[in-house]
Amino acid sequence: MPRVTGGASLTGVVRSHIMKTSLILVLAFMVVSCTRVQKSASLTAEQATLTAVRLANEKASTLFHQQPFVAGHPAQFVGGRWLWLARQGFGRSDIQATVELATDGSTNSVDVQLFNSESISLRRF
Repeated sequence: MPRVTGGASLTGVVRSHIMKTSLILVLAFMVVSCTRVQKSASLTAEQATLTAVRLANEKASTLFHQQPFVAGHPAQFVGGRWLWLARQGFGRSDIQATVELATDGSTNSVDVQLFNSESISLRRF
């Protein structure tokens, strides 16, 4: 630190230190603000659909060793969240996926179910 000999120089050093500190704080605030804005940005319908298809296929692959879903129907923005629903033929069964995403793309839920039509018996009256 430079040697201060008079009152005017001490005031200049203090002002300089305050200015540098203020500038650092402003820059840090801007970086944090930009990061927050980026994380809370809304998805487009296309982005939500692609994310939902990927998540549904990952879950179906884990459960049934298949990835049957494609981006046929777009995700819908319902009640403040993205909702994507798809049903696909799967042998003699159907496989259905329901995916809910938050507006920022984070996953709320992924549900994949297998509906087996062989267990349904039809009666003739």
